Amino acid sequence: MWLKLKQVSFTKWISIFFFVALLYLLQLSFFSLKEWITDEKSVPLSALVLTGDDTHITFDKVREVLIQQEGRLNFFTVEIAQIQKELEAMPWVYSVSIRKRWPETLKIHVVEQSIVATWNDIALLNRFGEIVDAPPDSTVQKYVALYGNNELAGEVLNTYIKLHQLLKVNDFVIAALSNDQRQATSLTLKNGIILRLGKEQKLDRIQRFLTVYPLIDKKYNVNKIDYIDLRYDTGFAIGWKNELSLIK
Repeated sequence: MWLKLKQVSFTKWISIFFFVALLYLLQLSFFSLKEWITDEKSVPLSALVLTGDDTHITFDKVREVLIQQEGRLNFFTVEIAQIQKELEAMPWVYSVSIRKRWPETLKIHVVEQSIVATWNDIALLNRFGEIVDAPPDSTVQKYVALYGNNELAGEVLNTYIKLHQLLKVNDFVIAALSNDQRQATSLTLKNGIILRLGKEQKLDRIQRFLTVYPLIDKKYNVNKIDYIDLRYDTGFAIGWKNELSLIK
């Protein structure tokens, strides 16, 4: 009986020993694998594929962001969210998507801001009415110039779009549009004429301008017109350029 109990006890201790040894080996393997995975030299990201818009966001600019991740450019541990955050913080970037492709490639797709206007001469405006904190560059001349309160940038853009659609049918192009503190609108056409629209009935007042302009063009030299004030219920007023300004 004693011999039998002794054999059972010995077998039990052998089992415990092997179990503990197995746990130790598993733990050792886990830490070894973790160390290998997190080591940049083990599975390094050595290839970059950049797609999407590249007018302002170049390969070198993206590479500069990746260099800041030095020591973490590993296929398993690269901080995708951090890279995406830093790239999307760039003024000209609207959105970024990043994917990894085994075993060494990082694919980055960049969508740049869709700019439609300059804003207060110091920034830009995208097609969603969001202010882009980037100074106007050499391409500024192809954008309309919009002015107004930052909080109402979207409304200013919507006003411009509606008036632009109405005017372009008659081949008039808006060069600049501004809203003051009272949301009164004034715009400058490419031909230099200023249209004062006020706060209310802006589309109706533009329609009135389109109706009377051919009559004005027949009777007067429109090149001498400084502004047309349409802030009247039934009529309008014309301001003329003085001779000194014409000489200039």
